[in-house]
Amino acid sequence: MKKTKIMIIGLLLVSMILLLTGCQSATTADTTKNGGKSVKKIIIGTGSEYKPYCFLDEKNNLTGFEIEVLKKVNEKLPQYEFEFKTFDFNAILVSLETGKIDLAAHQFEVNPDRKNKYLFGDEGVTIYDLKLAVKENRNDITSLEDLAAINGTVEVGKASANKTAVVDRWNKEHENRLKLILEASDTTITLQNLESGKTDAFVNIQRNVDAYKTTYGAKIKTVGEPISRSNSYYLYRKNDETGTQLKKDVDEALKALKEDGTLTDLSKKWLGGDYIAKN
Repeated sequence: MKKTKIMIIGLLLVSMILLLTGCQSATTADTTKNGGKSVKKIIIGTGSEYKPYCFLDEKNNLTGFEIEVLKKVNEKLPQYEFEFKTFDFNAILVSLETGKIDLAAHQFEVNPDRKNKYLFGDEGVTIYDLKLAVKENRNDITSLEDLAAINGTVEVGKASANKTAVVDRWNKEHENRLKLILEASDTTITLQNLESGKTDAFVNIQRNVDAYKTTYGAKIKTVGEPISRSNSYYLYRKNDETGTQLKKDVDEALKALKEDGTLTDLSKKWLGGDYIAKN
């Protein structure tokens, strides 16, 4: 009987040791990713249909400029593990506000409403200067004033509040001399409208105009000085400890990636040129 009890006690002790060892291994697996230190998971909200910034490739993998930049940022910040979740564009900032994500990445520009609700990074990602685009053979338009002088028609953004606001504000300050139409649902229609003379110009950023020339063989050009200057940024939750620290860390990583040329290389690869914000 004594031997049986001793054997049972021994087996119980071995089981407890194995159980404790197993628990310790699981904990170690969770904490040794960064040299034994804990790693904080960061959920990044982005889109899946905005090529070349964030989209699904032929194998249904999320890729694009924004994704590759943030992967390089994560390499600089081993204290974090970035995980991407995709949303419709209009749902990204709502998800940030409600705490479903920690960082919003979709080429967001500053506007008063966003500035009031969200925390913007200090380091811009890409330049977002708006310019007028016209047919290649037109030399009579270099500014909004030139367009107004001919009572011109200009296409402005439907999805981009900034495109519309910039031109609309100028127009109101100049007796509404411009005819504004909203952006077409398809780029080919925008280009057809310009070619046919239905519009005299449209508003967009340089890299998109460059892409239209390459992709569609469009005979277009940008003219004059930018009608507005802006950058795209990553956004975080305001008044949030995680958001404040994450912003600081990501800003530092972006700055380092600008200085070593990594962001410029990614911009040339994905966007066709150096469109990285200099701040």
